[in-house]
Amino acid sequence: MNINETDIEILLKQVIQLHKDAVEGNEKAVQDLHQLLERVRSDSLSHPLVDAYHGSTMILIARDKTKPLEKLRWSKAGLKLLDGAVSAAPQDGMIRILRGKAAYKLPEKHFHRAHTAIEDYTFLIEREMHKEGFLENEIYLQLVYELGEVYCRIGQNQSAAMCWKRLMNQTLDPDFLHLLKLKLKNLEGKPAVEHIPNTESITSILIRRTVTAAGNALQSWAEEQKK
Repeated sequence: MNINETDIEILLKQVIQLHKDAVEGNEKAVQDLHQLLERVRSDSLSHPLVDAYHGSTMILIARDKTKPLEKLRWSKAGLKLLDGAVSAAPQDGMIRILRGKAAYKLPEKHFHRAHTAIEDYTFLIEREMHKEGFLENEIYLQLVYELGEVYCRIGQNQSAAMCWKRLMNQTLDPDFLHLLKLKLKNLEGKPAVEHIPNTESITSILIRRTVTAAGNALQSWAEEQKK
């Protein structure tokens, strides 16, 4: 069944505060939020924004795990929920922020989610340009800056420079301006589009390590049998 609007408002007040604490590094808030959202969703209550918050929470759980396989499992589960939420409500700005931020924070060399971040950030920035006041100014500036970072990661240097040059005209913060100048200077002399070699996915790395470990164990067993 669907959650009615009153239920959603009550639930989201609790979820938003827990999520804020979780993002700031509070591991207990991460677990409390996961348990809350798991309970709500296990009751067959369905809402794209609730799913998106749960997906984001799973990404935070992955952040706090130490074992690579657990990080992979939680990250993939979270991305699946976030992708589903965007498909169900593609115009919802909060869902786009949650998925975009998750994609931005995941290591590109393992998850290859730069284009997801670009899609969501571009959606949010363009909406702000056509509907002023949609985002707080600080959040808008951060999104434009991070969009530049994502472009830079995948070798789209010209697009990255365009983002940071735009910010040069939109802030008076001396520290931020200094950072932008350093970023732009670092791109000087680089091609508009730079080839970034494809790196091995985290799944491939884990499979390779497992196979290697199994091979080593088999070799050790064989040597023991020879003795």
